[in-house]
Amino acid sequence: MDDRPRILEDRVEDLARALADTINEAEEAGRPGIRGELRDVAISILQDGVALPEPEPISATESTGEPFNPIAMSIPFVLLGVVLFFLFPPVGMALLAAAAVMIVWGLLASLWSQR
Repeated sequence: MDDRPRILEDRVEDLARALADTINEAEEAGRPGIRGELRDVAISILQDGVALPEPEPISATESTGEPFNPIAMSIPFVLLGVVLFFLFPPVGMALLAAAAVMIVWGLLASLWSQR
């Protein structure tokens, strides 16, 4: 069974070389770009014909390693809020207020999860 991957690899290499030789031998008087067309056809057939294994879906319970902490999201809000406070004060103040709420929420969540 250890030889099966190597046998498959050798077979694919042989087929690819035979395909390349066939494309390189192709010549037609009225079509100088026939090799490029044949190459594109071969590539599209391979891309469409090879079935890749589908990845296993990750359930919500498996993907949650750490709980969401809103403090991380408040950092860009603070930075944008400070910049926009000078350009357009109402939006800047709204972002700073949202960042303050997220910081408080994050601190409360951190304290609550430690209990």
